[in-house]
Amino acid sequence: MEKQSTHKSTSQAQSQPQNLSDRDLLKRMQLLVQRERGLVTEILHHLREVERRKLYSDLGYKSLFDYTVKELGYSEGQAARRIQAMRLLRELPQEEAKELEKKIEDGSLNLTNICQAQSFFNEVKKACPENPLQAKDKLDVLKELEHKSSRQGQAALMEKRQDAGLDVSLPKEKTRILSGEHSELRLVLSKELLAELEEVRALLGQKAMGMSWAELIGEMAALSKEALKDKKFGKRREKATPSTPALRRRCIQTAAPKPRSISKSKRYRVWERDGGACVKCGSKTGLQVDHIVPVALGGGCEEENLRLLCGSCNVREGVKEFGLMRMKREDQSVGRDRIEFCEWGSRG
Repeated sequence: MEKQSTHKSTSQAQSQPQNLSDRDLLKRMQLLVQRERGLVTEILHHLREVERRKLYSDLGYKSLFDYTVKELGYSEGQAARRIQAMRLLRELPQEEAKELEKKIEDGSLNLTNICQAQSFFNEVKKACPENPLQAKDKLDVLKELEHKSSRQGQAALMEKRQDAGLDVSLPKEKTRILSGEHSELRLVLSKELLAELEEVRALLGQKAMGMSWAELIGEMAALSKEALKDKKFGKRREKATPSTPALRRRCIQTAAPKPRSISKSKRYRVWERDGGACVKCGSKTGLQVDHIVPVALGGGCEEENLRLLCGSCNVREGVKEFGLMRMKREDQSVGRDRIEFCEWGSRG
């Protein structure tokens, strides 16, 4: 009995995520997600039966939505997505419903896009009760939403609304005073303008990654104000020359390049060469200039040894090169300052 207990505890320890190899961890992750998706479709079937029997009324709830939020502990958004998906499955013929279930289980369709699609189907039905969408039409719409993010799905359904003649008028700009210090500003941005704002966020670097839109606009306003002042009133005066030889020497020492420092002009050339994006994943946020051959292994600051990586890819390269434990020790030893250094720093 003691042997069995020891074997079980050893097996459990080996299956812990931190004890798995990279390959086994990714494989396990895929299996868990597949299991989770299978559970989603099973939950949808159970919700359908709970609604059919109106079991939630026995528990004192006035609707299935209240039951899923208050009894099952889902957030309001999670509850709405599951109920909408369940009702779409219920409305589809059996064969089409099974096809939709398969797409949920293999990840082709997410619940958010299914929920948005069901809302669209209901809008069409309400606008044209004599000519609602048929099962085939619904499947065609769902097919267009496969492998799309929630935003992409929303954009695709917006076009469908326009094609169906539904009201898709954009809200007007509006400013509402919230307090003596704050106002709410509602804007509708074009796809191109939103992309430009994201590019500005990327160019601002690490400090902008956690900024809200209000903070980002504030940072942009400050930069624009300084540039406009220069344009209107002339360039800002250069800093005064230090008054004593000692201070001048200190300034020269401070300005002396560090062994691994990369000049701004070189950073810009690397950024331009790599298209302003991480060369591994294509991200344009949190970019850092990375040494391909780390400085610790003799790498230099020549442009051919530099590349753009996002923060995650940079850390991952460091883990592959030096191991997880060493990277963890280095992060603990330098603490928060390392984050600021990594703005244009590198592993090693």
